[in-house]
Order: sequence, then C-alpha cells, then structure tokens
Amino acid sequence: MIDLSTWLQGFVLGLGVFICPGPKDVLILREALRGRSPAQLIAVGCGSDAVLIALGLLGLSAALQAEPALRLAAQVLGIALLVLHGGLAVRNAMRACPAASLNDVAAAASGSHGLHQLLFVSLLNPAAWLDTVLIIGAVGAALPAETHWSYATGAVSASLVWFSVWVLGARKAQRFMGASSACRALDASIALAMWGMALWMSWDLW
Repeated sequence: MIDLSTWLQGFVLGLGVFICPGPKDVLILREALRGRSPAQLIAVGCGSDAVLIALGLLGLSAALQAEPALRLAAQVLGIALLVLHGGLAVRNAMRACPAASLNDVAAAASGSHGLHQLLFVSLLNPAAWLDTVLIIGAVGAALPAETHWSYATGAVSASLVWFSVWVLGARKAQRFMGASSACRALDASIALAMWGMALWMSWDLW
C-alpha cells in the first residue's frame, strides 16, 4: 500500500531536482524538436531516473559515499563523456543544417544515434548521479524500509510529470525551430550545457 505522506515527500523532492534542466534535458529537447516519438523520449527520461533512484535506494548512494575512489572514477568517466558529447554538438553546429531537418519526423524517428547518445548521458552523466543517486537515493535510503516503495514511486512520478511537460512543450515549439540558425543555436546550447556541466564537476577534482 502506498503511504501518501512518503509518496508526497518523494514527489516534491524529485520535482525540485528534475525541473533544473541539465544535459539530459537539453538532449531530450533536441530529439523532441527533431520529431522523435514523445512516448519514447518520456520513457527514456523517466526510465533512466527510475533506474538511478532504485540503485540509490538499494545502497549505491551509501557505497559512493563510503568509497571515494569509486565516486571519483564515476565522476571522471562522466566528465569525459560530457566533454566528448559537447564536442559532437559543436561539430553538428558547424555543419550545414537544412531548414527541414528539424521537421523531418520520419528520419528522426528512425535514427538511433541520438537515442544512444541520450541513453549514455542519462545513465553516465555525473550530474544525474549526484542528483538522482546521491540526493534522492540517499534521502530515501534513510527512510524506513517499508516506505521505500512509496518514496520511489513519488520520485518517479515527478520525473514522469516533468518529462511529459518538457517533451510535449518542445513538440508545440517545433514550428518555431525550423530555421537553420535555430538548429545551430540549439546544438551550440547543447555544447555549452555539456561543457559547463563538465567544468562544474571538474571543479571538485582540484
């Protein structure tokens, strides 16, 4: 049975964490503007959060806090991936971007590169680990074991609400993003988000 008080605690904390857009949110925005299935994007965004929340509740948050070397390795790997994907975004921004590219629904839906990139950033992004595993997971792990399900359900529900609003809002804005300059600006924003997050996460290493 769902404990409403604990569910609400997970929902409020999760919503407070998820509504701050990060690299995953920017990539989901790009894929939504390119015409990828909203259900697919919401499933990836919410599903990856559910996996990380579960890992945090199952003890990964405690393991990362107890083993600095393990946390450092995860942080360095995540930073490297953010730098790599930022470079790919810069390459995309420098390429010619036809006006129809963002509106070509069939081509976007059939491509897998963007989805693979999104999965990598969703699950290996150090910011996602910090927010979802260490913050949401650690708070939930401190609650009585019988309330973990209610808490996790509330946090995942917050993720579902956020990504539903984010993706469907992006689809509504699709008609404004068909210009080549808008396409380049979006990729440039992705690069800045990736590199900015990498720089922020690197600051702890010094």
